[in-house]
Amino acid sequence: MKQSLVIVSVLSAFLIISAFDIGGIDLVLAGITLSVNTAIRSALLILASFIIIGQLNVLLTKDVIEKWLQKFKGIKAVIIGALAGGLFPGGPYIYYPFIASFKDKNLPFYVFISFVFGKEIYDVTRLPMEASLVSLRIALIRYLITLPIPIVVGLYFERRDKKWHKQQ
Repeated sequence: MKQSLVIVSVLSAFLIISAFDIGGIDLVLAGITLSVNTAIRSALLILASFIIIGQLNVLLTKDVIEKWLQKFKGIKAVIIGALAGGLFPGGPYIYYPFIASFKDKNLPFYVFISFVFGKEIYDVTRLPMEASLVSLRIALIRYLITLPIPIVVGLYFERRDKKWHKQQ
């Protein structure tokens, strides 16, 4: 966290100095005003996102995940993980802290990777934007072409995990 804060601070200082050099204090204040307005608009979204993260973490306990994994193994777990990732709502404010919680829940790596690839490839919240910016036909073709990727990757890592456990 400290390193990223330093990088962002240095970049901010550089941009403020550049704005001052180009347009004076008025340009710097215009940029700061835009920043504050964006922060205010984003604050409620960020708060709601962290509430969702907290609720998901208390609902999806280690015991719940272990029961789920006893019921669904192999390709079923991979498919469900990929679909759950694709249907998972929200952007990085919700998604990254949630997947970080998987570490504490002993989720098998192949299910984790299926979830991550499913979120990145299937993300259904992106479909309306793709359809409006490109076309619905091209967006659906992209979804169909990339459909097997999270499943193939999940199955690959499941097989790799089985090999690794046999060697131990």
